[in-house]
Amino acid sequence: MEMVVFKADKTNPAVLTIDSGDTVVFECRDAFNQVIKKPEDLPVDFDMEKINPATGPVFVKGAEPGDTLEVHIQKIDLADQGSCCIIPNFGFIHEDYPDPWTRIIPIRNGFAEFSDKIRIPIDPFPGTIIVAPPEGSHGTLIPKEYGGNMDSKACRVGTTVYLPVFVEGALFGVGDVHAVQGDGEVCGTAVEIDAEVTIKLVVNKKKKIKRPQYETDEYFMTTAWGETADAAAKIAIRDMIDWLVEEKNLTREEEYALCSCAVDFRVSQFVDITPGVRAVLPKNIFID
Repeated sequence: MEMVVFKADKTNPAVLTIDSGDTVVFECRDAFNQVIKKPEDLPVDFDMEKINPATGPVFVKGAEPGDTLEVHIQKIDLADQGSCCIIPNFGFIHEDYPDPWTRIIPIRNGFAEFSDKIRIPIDPFPGTIIVAPPEGSHGTLIPKEYGGNMDSKACRVGTTVYLPVFVEGALFGVGDVHAVQGDGEVCGTAVEIDAEVTIKLVVNKKKKIKRPQYETDEYFMTTAWGETADAAAKIAIRDMIDWLVEEKNLTREEEYALCSCAVDFRVSQFVDITPGVRAVLPKNIFID
């Protein structure tokens, strides 16, 4: 699949129509839209309208506003090299690093070879997972209720990402694959890489959510973004309490206390306009 979008918009024409439960292989360009290929390619003078492409959109038959789209991440096949860059005026401590910098990073035998003395085990995931918003045209660089550039390494193979549906067909897209990333993505980029991502898309008519959630065999996670990490964390924990109300039939006092005893906050990224966090609840605490 070669079609990409750089903005989420309900007027984007679908490049593929599928049934709920179908599996799609998405050919994803790296976040730089394939303009960084060698060390001499510096992250300057980007066309910001052509950054962070999302492959799609895919129209999922039966998806309607108010539904939830289940995004089952089944497989990620990486290209043989990626890149990590320092972009002027971008990053968590960008004031300390005013100059552009590029490192090309080969992928070999399950490792990202950062240098001849540093190898990082790959842990790939798509940074951008998105559906169309109800109104307007929104760039794929910012995380919002419709997903977007969430940059959460929790969204790896084996994770189900839940997205609220705002428009008919959902209009799903995916991109910005990272071979590996630290929680925080502090310089603003991870190992950005081309990849093929295999995803099963399922329409869930029963689950009702306000913003994305994640689930694995071991954990349930809520996620949010805000003007500050504190603001994001408050949204995420309130979403977690709402999930416990719906799923576990506890009192709100029990749920609040349980979150204090068992939920971990983890950073997704600190570099976007709205920093992102996730609240992580282990499933093994529940006996039934």
